Amino acid sequence: MEKLKVLFYSQRFPFPMDTGGKIRTGKMLEKLNEVFQITLVTNFEKKKDQEFLSRVTDLCEEYHPVYWEEIEKYSLKFYLTVFSRIFSSLPIAILNDYSANVENTLQELIKEKPFDFIICDFLQPSLNFQHITGIPMILFEHNVEHYIPKRHYENNSNWFLKLFWYSQWKKMEKYEMSACARFDQVIAVSENDEKILKTLSGVDTISSIPTGVDIEYFFPVECKQEEHALVFSGSMDWIPNVDGILFFLKEVLPLIQKTLPLVKLLVVGRNPPEHLLNDIKKYPCVSCVGRVPDVRPYISKHGVYIVPLRIGGGTRIKIYEALAMGKAVVSTTVGAEGLPLKNGEHLILADSPEHFAQAVVDLLQNKSYREKLGNVGMAYIRENFSWNAAAESFADSCHKVMSIQRNATVS
Repeated sequence: MEKLKVLFYSQRFPFPMDTGGKIRTGKMLEKLNEVFQITLVTNFEKKKDQEFLSRVTDLCEEYHPVYWEEIEKYSLKFYLTVFSRIFSSLPIAILNDYSANVENTLQELIKEKPFDFIICDFLQPSLNFQHITGIPMILFEHNVEHYIPKRHYENNSNWFLKLFWYSQWKKMEKYEMSACARFDQVIAVSENDEKILKTLSGVDTISSIPTGVDIEYFFPVECKQEEHALVFSGSMDWIPNVDGILFFLKEVLPLIQKTLPLVKLLVVGRNPPEHLLNDIKKYPCVSCVGRVPDVRPYISKHGVYIVPLRIGGGTRIKIYEALAMGKAVVSTTVGAEGLPLKNGEHLILADSPEHFAQAVVDLLQNKSYREKLGNVGMAYIRENFSWNAAAESFADSCHKVMSIQRNATVS
């Protein structure tokens, strides 16, 4: 049977796969490229992405870069751009990912080739699809995006920032609702996200896929364990991760130190902002490394993996990676949101500073308990969650769209 021709747009160049979103996008493309004929379009920043260009052939049959240069976060230009867009009826995150060059590229490719459908990766760049007609459109929603500004609003005490995040929450909620109705199919990353988006939009053309993990890459490694050592990994230029670490440092860590004064924490992740590094310096037991070529050695030698997130949506691939390596995990409910994991069986869920601290102390003080929790979680992940299963589910949703379109054409 002839492969379906797919135009796939991802705002981010997929390499290196060093964020949850890029990992999910890259791994899905890797698997989908086996069953679809994929033409990939992404933004391409020469000075950062050129060294990885040769690897794109693993993800698609044809690649079209759109050249751009990202505005440095927290720079003067960054803040001026935010201010210039604050009064728009659209959320800033949506405006930031719009590009006339991207929109023109997509339109030109659709005119040149008979694609069966087009996929928008993430909600944020979907404004580039506003004038596309005559072709089925699929939106791949990695998060329930309006939950992120909503939780910023709920967790912020500064009245100005609270007002800002309230405005962004309501704008994003409205935009997300309309986008779900505008696309022919929306694919979410958990059943929980699927239900939320269906309730928000009132449409049934929303499905979900399971979260996957590369179980051949993430596996237990025998090494010497550091005593009373915690680890967190994640992109440190993503606000929810920064908020989570600051919450842990200020509210959870002092409680742990009352029982375990020699506890240590390692934060692993790219581009930590200067203000976070300055805060970390106040805690001698905490260290931070930026981008690393391989996160596995850092996870392996620490006893407990923490996910103290208070903000976010979608699902956290980092939890599956840690569990696949046999690590005991302590997470907030938000941190493990959307994952079919059982509290007390696969990981420990704790939301208040007191409960989070106690869960960490219990695991660090009891090696057999820590290993049992890690082993049960590892077995569950390795048995049930691979990228093959996620890609098969995604492909099924795509075929469903095509079937509906064909039936509509016949009738």
